[in-house]
Amino acid sequence: MAAGPARRLAERTHAMRTSATTLTEPTREIPIRHTADVVVCGGGPAGVAAAVAAARRGADTLLLERYGCLGGLATGGLVLVLPSFEDSGRPIIGGIGLETRTRLVEAGASVCRGGADAAFFDPEALKWLSQHMVRESGARILHHVWIASAHVEGQRVRAAIVESKAGRFAVAGRVFIDCTGDGDLFAAAGASFEASTQQIGLPFRLCHVDVARWKQAAADDRAAVGEAIQAAARRAGFEGWLGLEAMPTPDGLVWCNNMLCDRDGLSPEDLSYVETAGRDAIRRIVTELRATVPGFERAWLVDTASQVGVRRSRRLIGEYVMGDEDTAQFDRRFDDAVGRGNDFRQQGIAFDFPYRALVPREVDGLLVAGRCVSCSHEALEPIREIHNCWVMGEAAGTAAALSLRLGCPVRDVPIASLQADLRGAGVVL
Repeated sequence: MAAGPARRLAERTHAMRTSATTLTEPTREIPIRHTADVVVCGGGPAGVAAAVAAARRGADTLLLERYGCLGGLATGGLVLVLPSFEDSGRPIIGGIGLETRTRLVEAGASVCRGGADAAFFDPEALKWLSQHMVRESGARILHHVWIASAHVEGQRVRAAIVESKAGRFAVAGRVFIDCTGDGDLFAAAGASFEASTQQIGLPFRLCHVDVARWKQAAADDRAAVGEAIQAAARRAGFEGWLGLEAMPTPDGLVWCNNMLCDRDGLSPEDLSYVETAGRDAIRRIVTELRATVPGFERAWLVDTASQVGVRRSRRLIGEYVMGDEDTAQFDRRFDDAVGRGNDFRQQGIAFDFPYRALVPREVDGLLVAGRCVSCSHEALEPIREIHNCWVMGEAAGTAAALSLRLGCPVRDVPIASLQADLRGAGVVL
């Protein structure tokens, strides 16, 4: 008896799955659905600051974001802490970063951490404030688009190609800023880059913790309580460090940051593993903490991060590559400085961000800001923090708008003019 249509289809599908290794996509025209003077790719802290800075200076600006909220790992990733904005009594972070923190504090959504200049913040408040500041500046926001490719003419980026529920389309622009964290646009455009990994986290929050009892137990025997927490993490499946911090709220809220495992942040398979294994581990650790750590007997899981906490992936190889020697000095200075940063791990370290680290070597019409900026693996550890990303993003957005106003390529923006503009906006130089 001849095989029926369903059986023949199943056989063909099975053969394709077992024998085919590649497919050839037919040539197709891609519609240009949006245009802007400045197109910012990625709506984390760097992208938000870039969009706000460019739009405030009169550039028609469009911010592209793959998730349904702004703030990146600061919000969707539940990275709920801002490092100190000062170092050894000197101001380091100004401009849009300082403005954002000030507005959070004034709204009652951010409080000092341990009595110092560092702070906790409410991720929902930062989601809203980031969106509000972008729209307030006049920039537009397009959510639910994923950078898939780049259209390059000669060496100049002319459009970002995105995938969406509406299919593939192009966003054309005059200047592009890659704030994707993973360098999605600059990699697609052909810019040189390096890539490395670090343990990926999946932060979560607990409530109904008896913080006073927990802290008293730690005061009585800090080593024993610390070992109980880390032992619980190991039994639950965490390969790396777990940190618990009480939030300044009356309901026993505890923030749980972690290093779950070392995987490739560019691999869908590895990211899927982190999502699934991570949530399994989080459920187990709640049980472990309830049973072994004083004060956690009634702990309740509030939420887990909706974005995987990738700490490292692609990094641009730009006109200048910031090294560990640049981010480990008390006062590292550059003639083309466009902002300052510091090291969240210790006071006594402050450094400039050189404009050249935002500029690709081979590709024109493109700037880079955030954790995919041009730096070494070691230098990225302090650079990738939220407050530093605001600084880099504001510099990139300001430079993009200035290049359009002066009619020059972004790599040729006059540094003195750029620095004057940034100083006028309150950026510390």
